[in-house]
Amino acid sequence: MYKYEMDKRFIQYFDGRMHQVFFYLTDQCQIRCKQCLYKPNLTFHMGNDMISPQTVKELGADFHQMGASKVTLMGGEPALYGDLEHNNLQEIIKCLRGIGYEYIRMDTNGLYEDDMLALEGIKELDEISFSLDGYDEETNGFVRGSNCFEKTVNNIKRAIELNYNVYITTCVHKKLAEKNVDGFPKLKSMIEFADSIGVREINFHVLLKHGFPMDTWTEDTAITVAEWMEIREVLEAWLDNFAETHNIRVRIPQHFVSKERFEKNKEFYGYCPVKLGERILVHPDGQLRICSGLISSKYCIAKYIEKDKKIIWEE
Repeated sequence: MYKYEMDKRFIQYFDGRMHQVFFYLTDQCQIRCKQCLYKPNLTFHMGNDMISPQTVKELGADFHQMGASKVTLMGGEPALYGDLEHNNLQEIIKCLRGIGYEYIRMDTNGLYEDDMLALEGIKELDEISFSLDGYDEETNGFVRGSNCFEKTVNNIKRAIELNYNVYITTCVHKKLAEKNVDGFPKLKSMIEFADSIGVREINFHVLLKHGFPMDTWTEDTAITVAEWMEIREVLEAWLDNFAETHNIRVRIPQHFVSKERFEKNKEFYGYCPVKLGERILVHPDGQLRICSGLISSKYCIAKYIEKDKKIIWEE
């Protein structure tokens, strides 16, 4: 029995295949990154700017019933969610674990002022992923602004000290695509930096112009498809040797491969969560999406109406 009355088409779309839920808990954030897709929401405050704890619990329960076992708490910045003591955040983590979610992770910019990670309720997280877009003040500051790098790195080190599973998510932007004196793209230095501070995994997101609404908000950060294909080829060759002596896992996006490479493994390169129906993105303004590329647009698969406890199909 679901807590929300759902349109049958919404249930049929997922057909028991839902695997993970992304709760964009709040639109609020301390910074305005160049590549941020949420800038329209932050600027114009379209709809609610926070999902209530009760809604997180109820939708979390319904989506778990539909098959979801993994949940990501993000924003905006989840450290700004609810009260300053992070009681709301701890409360929903505890509740989601009680519902039965096997893996709970949080995406953060790492700019919180207090020792949030020392709180017992936060320690229930299975993973913390920090957004860090460079290995020094210059490369990180190109997209995230000045005076962010040191604080984020200090909180990453604190998370490692507290034995969290710590990952980094890095946007591949113009600065990181530039070549160092050794002839390698600066992405190589980013990997080496992450490894040097004890991060377990680094996951790259490539900033490209895709031809849909998010392009409006990514400013001058994007590289070209040709540049990315060249960078990936160089990095993959270097990583073959690097991986033999280092423990960090490097996740390199596989989009835009050659036709020959695609034909050799169509199932892998043809992967798309939208096709698989394996995820749902929940936003404070009531929109339910299946593709992050449509954030800050009017497009979604459905909407949840909190006061009526309904999920309606978006025609």
